[in-house]
Amino acid sequence: MDAAEFYVVHVDTGAEMDDEDRHSLSANMRFAENLKAKVIHLEGKDIAKTVARFAREYKITQIIFGRSAVHGWQQYLYLTAIQRFLRAAPAIDVHIVNQEPR
Repeated sequence: MDAAEFYVVHVDTGAEMDDEDRHSLSANMRFAENLKAKVIHLEGKDIAKTVARFAREYKITQIIFGRSAVHGWQQYLYLTAIQRFLRAAPAIDVHIVNQEPR
């Protein structure tokens, strides 16, 4: 049996990132590379549609979204993005992993 490909995708929307976000992104990408993931950097204004297009093109069957501990408008925006992804994506298993602050 062939091993499945493991991709980690980052979508650059062109929005400014502060130093903490850049550091966190860099650390996450290094972690993914250490796990032998293929790190993919995409550009797009709409993260949900960009990831859905990637999933369709690469015939992805499962996707995992990380969810940080956000509240209020940030939580609403996150959940709205997940809903937009589900509408735009092919039939795919979606897993959401919570990331609680320490």
